[in-house]
Amino acid sequence: MKELVAEYKPRLFELTKISAPIIVEQIFMTVMGMVITAMVSSVGDYAVGAVGFMDNISNLMIALFAALTTGGAIVVAHHFGRQDRIGASKAGAQSVLLAFSLSLVIFVIFAVLRREIITALFGKSELDVLNAAMQYFSIIIISYPFLAVNETLYGVMRGCGDTGSPMVITLSMNVLNLMLGYILITGIHIFGIHTPGFGVTGAAVALTITRFCGMAASALYIVFKCKVVRLNKLSYFKPDLSIWKNVLGLGLPTSFESSLFQVGRFITQVFIVNMGAAALAANTVAGAITGFINVPGNALCLGVMILVGQRIGRGQVSDVKKITVFGTVVGAFMMGVICFICIPLIGAFTSIYNLSPAAADMFKIVLLVNLIVTPFLWAPAFIPPASLRATGDVIFTMVIAIVSMGVFRVVSAYVLGVVLGMGVLGVWIGMYIDWLVRSAVFLWRLLGNGWGRRLERARNATTGS
Repeated sequence: MKELVAEYKPRLFELTKISAPIIVEQIFMTVMGMVITAMVSSVGDYAVGAVGFMDNISNLMIALFAALTTGGAIVVAHHFGRQDRIGASKAGAQSVLLAFSLSLVIFVIFAVLRREIITALFGKSELDVLNAAMQYFSIIIISYPFLAVNETLYGVMRGCGDTGSPMVITLSMNVLNLMLGYILITGIHIFGIHTPGFGVTGAAVALTITRFCGMAASALYIVFKCKVVRLNKLSYFKPDLSIWKNVLGLGLPTSFESSLFQVGRFITQVFIVNMGAAALAANTVAGAITGFINVPGNALCLGVMILVGQRIGRGQVSDVKKITVFGTVVGAFMMGVICFICIPLIGAFTSIYNLSPAAADMFKIVLLVNLIVTPFLWAPAFIPPASLRATGDVIFTMVIAIVSMGVFRVVSAYVLGVVLGMGVLGVWIGMYIDWLVRSAVFLWRLLGNGWGRRLERARNATTGS
C-alpha cells in the first residue's frame, strides 16, 4: 500500500497543480452561465430556449478554433518540455495568427448569411423564439474573433503549465459578464428611477463586451507579464509554414472531430426545437446544470493533455499510460461525488430557473437520469482521447468520435426522441449510448498492446520537429 501511495502521490500533486486552476475557472464560468440563464429565463421559456440553442453555435465555433487552441497547446507543450521557450513563443504566436484569420472569415460569413441561418434553424418554431434567436445571433457573432484569440492564448499559457493566469482572467470576465448581464438583461433601479432591461439583446451585448475585455487582458498579459512564454516580438508573428504544419497537423483532426461532434449535437438540438418551447427550455436548463457537473472532467482532459504533451517533449513515454488511467479514475470519482450531491437539489434547480410546469416535469427526469449515468461513462469517454491527441494519435480519436456521434448519438436520438416519442429524454439517452461506445473503444486503445509503438513514434516526431 505504501508503495502504491508513493507511486501515485507525485502524479496526484502534478495533476492537481495543473487541473485545480482549470476546475476553479470552469466552476466559476459555469455558475455564472447558470446565473445568466436564470436571468434570461425571467423573460420567458422562448427566450431561454433561443439563447441556449444559439449558444450551441458558439460551441461549434469553439470546436472550429480547437484546431488552433488544441494544436497550439500541444506544440507549445512539446517545446516547453524540451526547455525551448523561443520555440514555444513562436508556436503560440503562429496559433494566434491563424485563429484571428479564421475567426474573421467566419464572422463575415455569418454576418452576411445570419437571416438565412436563423430561418433554416427556427423556421418551424414559435415567432417569439425566432425573433429572440435573430436578436441574439446578430450581436454575438461580433464576439467570435475575440473568442478565438482569447481561447488560443489560453492554450498557449496552458501548454507551458500556466493554468493560473487563464483562471484569473476568466473569473474576472465572468464577474464582468454577470454585472453587465444584470444591468442589460433585467434593468436596474437607481435613485428610485428604473432603467429597463433589454432581455435577449442585453445578454448578447454583455457577452460580446466581456469577450473583448478577456481577449485584451490575455493579450496584455502574455506580451508583458507572462513568466513562462511571451509573445513580445513581431518576428514571432511572421507566417511560418513549418509551424503551421505542426499546429494544424495536430489540431485539424481535433477541430474536425470537435466540429462534427458539435454538428451532431446541433442536429439533436434541432429535434428538440421542433418539440416546443417547453422542451427547449428544459433541455437548456438541464444542459446548464450538467455543464457544472462536467467541470472536473473537462479540467482533467486539459490537465492530462498538457502533462502528456510535456512528457512526450521530455521523452518520458513510460509514464503516459499511468497518468492517463489515473486521471480517468480521479475524474470519474469527482464527477460521482458532484452527482450524488446534486440529486436532492433537483427540485431547487427547478425553482431557481422559473420553468413552466411542463418544462419542469421534463427537466426533472432528464437531469435525474444524467446524474445516475454520468459518473460511470463520462470520464472514460473523454479523458483517454485527450491523452491520445497529445501523443499525436489524432486520426484515430477523430474517426471514432465522428462515427460514434453520427451512428449512435444522432440516430439513437432521432429514433428514441422523435420516432418513439420519448421527447427530450430520448435525445439524452442517445447521448449516453454515444458515451458508452466511446468509452469502450478508447479504453481498448489506451490499454492495447500498440500503445508503446505509438508513443515511440510520437516521441520521434516531436524530437524531429
